[in-house]
Amino acid sequence: MDLVVNPRHRRRGLGARLLDFLIARARVAEATSLQARPYSDRGAALALLASRGFRETMRMTGLLLEDVRGVLLEPFAWYEGKLAQRGIRVTTLADLLPVDPDAWEKLRDTNQAAQFGWPDPDPRPDGRPHEPETVEQFRARCHEFHMIPASCFIALARDHNGQYLGYSALGLTDVARTQAGSGGTAVRPEYRGLGLATTLKARCLRWAQENGVHRLVTSSGNPAMVRVNEKLGFRRTYVEVRLVRRPV
Repeated sequence: MDLVVNPRHRRRGLGARLLDFLIARARVAEATSLQARPYSDRGAALALLASRGFRETMRMTGLLLEDVRGVLLEPFAWYEGKLAQRGIRVTTLADLLPVDPDAWEKLRDTNQAAQFGWPDPDPRPDGRPHEPETVEQFRARCHEFHMIPASCFIALARDHNGQYLGYSALGLTDVARTQAGSGGTAVRPEYRGLGLATTLKARCLRWAQENGVHRLVTSSGNPAMVRVNEKLGFRRTYVEVRLVRRPV
């Protein structure tokens, strides 16, 4: 749901009346849940939603890297060397697509596996997980992000039958190709703590530096991933609070 009140007309009860109207309309539509996403600094909005039975499910932190070219990536090179000692190498989706007919499926599987432990922003009433994305749905979503296969970096291990251990990608967000957003970052739970996310994100930054991208924006609901981004020079710009009312 979206609900916005002009600042000049706030503190008059308009927000409460509009929210009650939306809840009533959601009931008519036989909705099973209603979700709102205010920023964490909007105290009045959070209080109003709480008074109507909305409960927090997760928080998403926005991050910005204003000057990609100013980031020194040499200090992160040793991560990749450590991974190589474990038999893990980094390649790109662009290199894998011509030789691996299952590349998109393996990428989807890695993304799905990485969601273990991720808070569901809109949990189902019965508590069961949502149906996983199909390969076609995942690929379409990547296309919507304008994900660039040449900037989608994938970690592989020699002894895992071609299984992808993790990936990180960029997606161009402007016509001038000077700003990019995240095309997703995911690491399988059993391979976390090895520096994979840092290595893959650093590869994305190097690609951005070499291809004229000046500015990067991303967001994450994973505190560990937020710290990885901050380590690479990103700064926090907002925190979005996701709240759900159920039953409507």
